[in-house]
Amino acid sequence: MKKHRRQKFLNLCFRPKLRKLARTRDLAVPEEPLAGEPQADVLRGFGLMGVQSLAKHGKATKKTLYLTKIQNFHMGTKMKRFALRSLVVASAIFVSVGTASALDTYSAGDNAGGIGQSRHNLGSLGNPNATSFINTGNTSEICIFCHTPHHTNTANELKPLWNRGTQAPTAFTAYGSTIGGTDIANTDIGSTSLACLSCHDGVTTFDNLANKPGKGMSTGTQGVAADLGWSFIKNGVATDDFISPTGRLGIGNDLSNDHPVSVVYATDKASLRATNTVIAAIDLTADLAVSAMTFDNGNLAKNLWAVNGFISDTATIADLLRGGKVECSSCHDPHYSNKSWSEVDSTWGGAGELISDGMFLRRVGGNSGSGVCRTCHYK
Repeated sequence: MKKHRRQKFLNLCFRPKLRKLARTRDLAVPEEPLAGEPQADVLRGFGLMGVQSLAKHGKATKKTLYLTKIQNFHMGTKMKRFALRSLVVASAIFVSVGTASALDTYSAGDNAGGIGQSRHNLGSLGNPNATSFINTGNTSEICIFCHTPHHTNTANELKPLWNRGTQAPTAFTAYGSTIGGTDIANTDIGSTSLACLSCHDGVTTFDNLANKPGKGMSTGTQGVAADLGWSFIKNGVATDDFISPTGRLGIGNDLSNDHPVSVVYATDKASLRATNTVIAAIDLTADLAVSAMTFDNGNLAKNLWAVNGFISDTATIADLLRGGKVECSSCHDPHYSNKSWSEVDSTWGGAGELISDGMFLRRVGGNSGSGVCRTCHYK
């Protein structure tokens, strides 16, 4: 009697699910489990190889086969749910990696790197998205386009270990006089900014190097650079071997319409903060909405910057200066592919550029909330 009730209970609980599954697979399920049917044939349509194996060896009873069938039904359902969840997660990861930004924030102590996947990798192994920036098939090296360990270009005090040719400071038009009354002459342009301008001047070619890969100097004279005649491609198509002086990335030779560089950081002008100010201690949210505290994953409140190759919460404004002056490197780190400026990701996608690099800005969160500007300027 108990056996009969148990069997009836199982039928009531599980037969509807099995019949539903059978309908989706165009199969027939007997009203009574395994009634008058060969054991293996009844279950073969469900692909339950383990049950078929039991039947094949004559070790399965009706109840064993039926319960195993039910168990496998539920296991199959769980596996389908797991597969669906995995697909959703994988899709989310793919979307995030495929867009301009894959990260929202960094923590103090994190490495400020990523040059290999950035547009500053001009070598043949760069360009991971096969779009949006330039590379060459002439070398797989990355660092060579800026640095070399020996026989460097020391003209105009270029550092560190500079391998590129550059124009002289006098080739540029400096900012001139600031509103605060600081004068910047052409001859004042420092080596750090000259290093950046050796590409962004819109004149010097990417392969204008002092040393070639492997053995050999470009001109036969130590530290003297020359164009190597390499070819460069963008999106699989041949492109110029220099930055267009009229494009978004081209600064050109006229620096008078850009933020002053090689300018003395004078704390009595332009509401500049003291140079010993700890950057992470600057409160950039005090006069903003309460939501600013949590905005952008808290990046505006934390105000972390990349200094000396790492994300720092102890660096001061002095650490951003070079010889007490503001240079290109005060705001930008050419080795730091900053993925945290998520607020402007859509602007990169619209420009057909899948890699933003956050403009290589040092600040975690980029210039969201004008955090870069207000770190130095007490506005």
